[in-house]
Amino acid sequence: MFRNKAVFTIHEAPVYAISINNEVVFTGSADKTVKAFDLNTESLLPFTIKSDATPISLCSLNENRLAIGYLNGECYIIDISTKSTLFSYNFNAGVFTIAIIDKHRIALGLASGDLAIVDIESSELLYLGAVASDKIRSIAVSPTGEHVYIASKSGAIISFDVHSFDLLSTWHAHDFGVNCVLVTNDDQLISGGKDGHLCRWKLNGELLQRIPAHRGVIYNLIAINDELISVSRDKSCKVWDLITFKPLQKFTVHRQSVNNLAQQNGHSFVTVSDDNQMAWFENEK
Repeated sequence: MFRNKAVFTIHEAPVYAISINNEVVFTGSADKTVKAFDLNTESLLPFTIKSDATPISLCSLNENRLAIGYLNGECYIIDISTKSTLFSYNFNAGVFTIAIIDKHRIALGLASGDLAIVDIESSELLYLGAVASDKIRSIAVSPTGEHVYIASKSGAIISFDVHSFDLLSTWHAHDFGVNCVLVTNDDQLISGGKDGHLCRWKLNGELLQRIPAHRGVIYNLIAINDELISVSRDKSCKVWDLITFKPLQKFTVHRQSVNNLAQQNGHSFVTVSDDNQMAWFENEK
């Protein structure tokens, strides 16, 4: 069973973005800063990036590189130790999600419905094209790294080949929009929607299971071992059996919308919220 280990206030406005590298948590907030927090010492690190726009997506690429996506369409890959810029591009549409495809490439989902693929070694933009009819909120990568599954505000899930740059399939998943997608180890896809439902799919789009899970938008999902964790605008964080969708735990640690979460390791995760706070959870097994 998970327990809430600690809650920290590290920003002066709602927190939207989070990424974790070992013990270091990176967070992006409407206060227009990206900060770093050390879970070992439970303290902020001397690392702050200020900007004129709100950071809405973060992805720790390795111990030395961090990708940051902004609401105004700017995207950067920075050297963490020196804060120097290794890659920069203005997509002119908010960068709502960043996913690691493999050790060389990342995928970016844009508010325009465009997908971008960047080579992080050469800092080359490999692909930029429209794949969705509305905002891309989440990207999940297949275990082989050949395909990505894209969650769109239109309500569709899109399968895309990141080698040939071909759109493979599209299916309607959630009324009002898909906010998050997750590929499981047994080659199934789990989605969370604006309708508050969780769905389980075969990778070809065949629906296997649908349940009402939250009273508000489901913003993100992670899987830790045999458990699924979801966070929602309804202020809650819930833990589910990954196989059956049986509810196991519910947390109402945050006072406002829980906007995002990230896995730290095989037994802990961190959530961030509109209440300006970050909450740390640990499995007591």
